[in-house]
Amino acid sequence: MKKLISTILILCLCLGIYSCSKSSDEDDLKESTTTDNDTTTDTTAPILAEVTAVTTPDNDTTPAYTFSSTEAGTITYGGSCTSSTTSASSGNNAITFSTLSDGTYDNCTVMVTDNASNSSSSLAVTTFTVNDFSFSSSASDNASIGFGQTYQYQLNTSGSYSGTITYSLGNEPDNMTISSSGLVEWTPTKASDITTHQDITITVTTASGYVLTETYDLTVTGTCVSGNVMSIWSGDQRSSTDSSKFLGNITSYTDNESDICGRSNNLDCTAENNYDYATSDSSVNLHIGPTPSATKGNVFFYNQYDNTTHIYLFWMFGVGGSSTANKVHLDVFTANNESSDNVVESDDSPETNRESQSESSGLYSSTYTGRYDYDNCCSDGGVIGPFSGNTYRIFVDLGGKSSLTSSHNTSSADDLKASGVSGYDLGTGSLSSLKYYSKDNSSFSLGNVDNFTVGYNSTLTCGN
Repeated sequence: MKKLISTILILCLCLGIYSCSKSSDEDDLKESTTTDNDTTTDTTAPILAEVTAVTTPDNDTTPAYTFSSTEAGTITYGGSCTSSTTSASSGNNAITFSTLSDGTYDNCTVMVTDNASNSSSSLAVTTFTVNDFSFSSSASDNASIGFGQTYQYQLNTSGSYSGTITYSLGNEPDNMTISSSGLVEWTPTKASDITTHQDITITVTTASGYVLTETYDLTVTGTCVSGNVMSIWSGDQRSSTDSSKFLGNITSYTDNESDICGRSNNLDCTAENNYDYATSDSSVNLHIGPTPSATKGNVFFYNQYDNTTHIYLFWMFGVGGSSTANKVHLDVFTANNESSDNVVESDDSPETNRESQSESSGLYSSTYTGRYDYDNCCSDGGVIGPFSGNTYRIFVDLGGKSSLTSSHNTSSADDLKASGVSGYDLGTGSLSSLKYYSKDNSSFSLGNVDNFTVGYNSTLTCGN
């Protein structure tokens, strides 16, 4: 009996212990299930905002853009814009759009999808314009001009654009202009122009509104001398002048009323006396003008007294006693001269010869042949004029076949053969150079042109 009671107690005790253990396991299972049921699902979409819009107009075809996002995620682009950047972080995101063509972009969007597949609303990129457009020239590369000379600068651009572009100037000197094709032109004509003109601004505006500016300084050098200013162009510019052929302005050598060209006979310094052909050495003995050279050709204007009248065109080849044998053959055509011009001086008549002259409405046009043949004892050259008015042009033909006859007759067999015959070969022979000189001894090389035109451009006054 006592043994049975012990067995029952042991059995009850064991059952009690088992019941406690089982209750604990069930509670653990119940707690795990609750945790799973309490898991929160992310349903919040990123919020986007524009931080830095694309500069507009922009000449960068891969423009920069910055937006912010409240969550990290994957970027999706819409409209005409794409980018290689496809991941967004929380905060600001700087991206670069892939290459865009010129044009206006008003449909570009950005969207971010987070890791829970929540997508933001599309962020509209502020409308912008792309113009792949820039300057390819610089006015500051050669920003100096002599007084009385014409300054020219052709503004060039690169890139592509649609529609027309317009040009304008700012802070420019008086009378400086810019054409519809971007050509800047100006001739300093007042003493006050001789200075450095600072911060001249060229503005270029495209049809889409993109603006480029170029700012530079322009320095005018020299001194003001009242009187006529002539210009030089390449080619035949007798009837009209082509600005693309313009080489520059030239000023003439000038004497004064009391000047006698260094001569002892007290004669005025006329064009003939200035050339001073000396029979004793058969060479030019120039008093006012560029220094003669044995192997170079010089061309220049000479104005007697007042720099406004008595204007003559000089040319010379070689100088006595040191010249090498040479032949120079040229044709000269004058037009719109208010004076009846003629040969004023020539080393050997008729090396410089007037072939014809016509007059219409008070204006004269003439033709001249120059057939020069000199050796190491002599020089050659000629003087024609006078020229007056404000429309005269003088065309000098140096290349190809002559269209004029020639009455030049010397002992040279070649020249005798060509006498009176059209189709004469023109050229500068073995001259090392041919240059046009201004009063300040600046010069334009004529060695690379077959012909050129010189003539009146404007009149300078030295008032402010």
